[in-house]
Amino acid sequence: MSIFAKVFGYLLGMIFQFVQDYGISIILFTLITKLILMPFTIKQIKSSKEMSALQPKIKEIQDKYKGNQEKQNQLLMELYKEHNYNPLSGCLPLLIQFPIIIGLFTALRQPETYVFVNNPELLARATQDFFLWVPNLSQPDLLKNVIPNGPEWLVTLPGLLPITSAVLTYFQMKSMNAAQTTSNAAQNTQLKVMQTIFPVMILLWGKTMSAGLILYWTIGNIFQIGQQYFMNRQTKGEA
Repeated sequence: MSIFAKVFGYLLGMIFQFVQDYGISIILFTLITKLILMPFTIKQIKSSKEMSALQPKIKEIQDKYKGNQEKQNQLLMELYKEHNYNPLSGCLPLLIQFPIIIGLFTALRQPETYVFVNNPELLARATQDFFLWVPNLSQPDLLKNVIPNGPEWLVTLPGLLPITSAVLTYFQMKSMNAAQTTSNAAQNTQLKVMQTIFPVMILLWGKTMSAGLILYWTIGNIFQIGQQYFMNRQTKGEA
């Protein structure tokens, strides 16, 4: 994965040299990478919607031929062919995005290795300048950044950036799950559980992950919520 970290780290370093603000650089970097990944994300969203639309027919076949796996597979393949749907089409975008996303996270988690290579002065200037209320984007954003004189149990909790990111993650997953709702009650329950668990995980990670990485995730969620909104509007307009 290091090749992706080097590529995206180099891109982030170039953006910083242009704007001279690490927080703004991460925001621009996030928007650029989201635009790069947009075709794969759109493909994945469309595939999820197609699968949701086919779910009633799939369940009908599975229930009718519950004891005949061969017949069930045959009819499912015919159904997919009739609707020009590839069951693997939703997996391919994820497989393509996975190494890219890991590379992005690695570059943001280790800016000294991948962004500001052999340049400790530039690294110090980039990560130790205030961005909004965060004094150092290479360190976690905790509540002590906005409540410096609070009790120890309070100031060590995740700060405003992780809280914002967790809330946005919840709404982003809620929007995505609404498009993926199926007739399978167990699957719908799993989606709702993940919708709750994942934002909590993001919040907890905010205690240890760098604020720069959480900023990337926050801006990415805003982008995806907007993307999902416009795709939903387009779908309604075509209906």
